[in-house]
Amino acid sequence: MQKKIYITAGILLLSLLFTFNKNIYAQSEFGVKGGATYFGLNNKINSTVFDFEMRSGLQFGIYYKIHNLLGPIGLQTEFLFQQKGGNFYIRQHENGYPEFGYDNPGSGYWIRRPQRYNYFSIPIILTVTPLKFLDIYAGPEIGYLFDSNAKPTDWETNRFSAGVSAGAAFKIDKNTKLDIRYSKDLTRIADFGDTDIKNYGWAFTIQRALLFRKQK
Repeated sequence: MQKKIYITAGILLLSLLFTFNKNIYAQSEFGVKGGATYFGLNNKINSTVFDFEMRSGLQFGIYYKIHNLLGPIGLQTEFLFQQKGGNFYIRQHENGYPEFGYDNPGSGYWIRRPQRYNYFSIPIILTVTPLKFLDIYAGPEIGYLFDSNAKPTDWETNRFSAGVSAGAAFKIDKNTKLDIRYSKDLTRIADFGDTDIKNYGWAFTIQRALLFRKQK
């Protein structure tokens, strides 16, 4: 399943690049962006054993955008460092033994453990500009997990990820935008029984254009 997702995402990304590269007559820009993330590991779990909560992190990188490829539609590619992950808790038995809390979900926790996952990510997003001060966008995102604080006893993590992103960018001045984005991985970061471990969360960044160029 994951291989099919990677292949589909790759074909989509290449198709977008080759299709729009033929008719580039508008302005393009290059810049930097950075800010905060707020990510979690699972947002649909219903368990008496595990609890997950979101945690904050950092995101920064560079971007390249082509404006007005097809009317108000543009294309933006990014290379980002992203901190994802979250915290997971495992409940303890009512008598204090680590028996995963089946008898007493209201008891304390046996394990409290933060999970920090550091990714290099490449989102490729289509943007629409319905108003001069607003961009709305969505598109696929692929990532590579190059570092984490997960212990071997936690779970075996997958290095590659594929997901989707969507959000809005609000113009602050000519060169600066506030970008608010929601991202969700379609691939699991790990398999842990019937618990689906996937990254999801928000990014709040400032995007600053450094270079503009007219295409001919």
